Amino acid sequence: MEAYGYKVTGSAAVLKDIAEVVKSENMWINWGKFKTGDIYWTGNGDGYTVNIDHELKTVELTER
Repeated sequence: MEAYGYKVTGSAAVLKDIAEVVKSENMWINWGKFKTGDIYWTGNGDGYTVNIDHELKTVELTER
């Protein structure tokens, strides 16, 4: 899926969470602040390890 200028891959659950954030008017994700090894936390507290390439604008989210 595309989110905030990045191509994001991951499980259906994390992509659903990101889709909800994108639809929201009072939340956003600043992928530019993430680095590989960081944790993306979903709204229900599940953590996903971030693998990000800012040059290619890709994000891979892997269940911890």
